[in-house]
Amino acid sequence: MAPFKPVTFCTARGYEFHVSCLHHVAKALEMAWPDKTCALYRRAACLTERARQGWCTPRVAYDAFLAAARAQGRIVEPRKLHDRVAQELAAIEPENFIFHPSVHPGRLRTRRVPGSVAGTLRRSHI
Repeated sequence: MAPFKPVTFCTARGYEFHVSCLHHVAKALEMAWPDKTCALYRRAACLTERARQGWCTPRVAYDAFLAAARAQGRIVEPRKLHDRVAQELAAIEPENFIFHPSVHPGRLRTRRVPGSVAGTLRRSHI
């Protein structure tokens, strides 16, 4: 289990990854940010280094990271499931949606029909 509630961090170049521990916080701080001279960013970097050395708790460094990332708009808020489902269903166009209730070809077997002419084969569903 992760020490902190995982959040999705997005760098200034668009790369996204989950941050859930002090190691991930340090990695995120090394990546591209819009403004690395911001006071919140510098404070988060300082507290992360102190936490790695054992001078403060990792929770304090994580909270400082979240404050800096939110101030610069780097935290990706998760969308609710029903919003994602509705968006994907809206993307399906009716003319492109063709439903074929058929069985996958790998699920068919060829077998001999008992009591019929020798050599008669029939495909059946498994």
